[in-house]
Amino acid sequence: MTAVLPWVTLAVCLAITLARVPSAVRGENREVFYIFSLISLSIFISIEAPYLIIDGWLGGMNIGNLILRFLLYGTFYFMGIRIATAFGSASAVRAIRGPLGIAAAAIIGAFTIYFFVITDTQGSSAGMSGLKWGPSLDGYAAMGRLYPGFVAACLVPAIWRTVVSTAPVLLRVASGFLLLGLSLLLSSQLFPLIPFSEAWLRVLINYSAALFTCLGLAGIWFSKSFARRKQRLSA
Repeated sequence: MTAVLPWVTLAVCLAITLARVPSAVRGENREVFYIFSLISLSIFISIEAPYLIIDGWLGGMNIGNLILRFLLYGTFYFMGIRIATAFGSASAVRAIRGPLGIAAAAIIGAFTIYFFVITDTQGSSAGMSGLKWGPSLDGYAAMGRLYPGFVAACLVPAIWRTVVSTAPVLLRVASGFLLLGLSLLLSSQLFPLIPFSEAWLRVLINYSAALFTCLGLAGIWFSKSFARRKQRLSA
């Protein structure tokens, strides 16, 4: 299952991205199209087969993983602001885009590079799973989870308020999927407690988080489009 899940997640994200193309061409919510494109690219690079090819081109020292880390940081930054704005959470926007969020991104980014540089990263390995783990690699992995977790923590309260509100059912269901995805992402902060013998569980959580987040975002887009269409018909 964990071997198929990454490809299923990629297929779903690509399908949603392609579905956004007509709207993007018309100039409608292009940010959403760009976000789905970044998510799809991140998932593609994280999958073992394409990762090994890409990192091989870069010298086989897992520079591909470092690029993936910063690609994810950028994706969560822009996605976080877009979601916070859509849910009307000014506090979440301030937390992500304000001094606290910028400082968090800068510090985490700096430590990500530091831990990568002091680690022996020779030998391409998707997820760095084939390398010899030690304190520096643990620190590098922790940084990779920390910023997405920070953004998720900023967004969860506003999304939860929508889930338990009297908003249209489609919007609440879609928000529920998004909440589940971000909650799984937050649970990844506990990965150090999962033994290496159960590493499949980390893969399951990571890709399930990506899948439910994408489904939630797509559902919110669909629910709002449906509401606008319904309003036009009833006008």
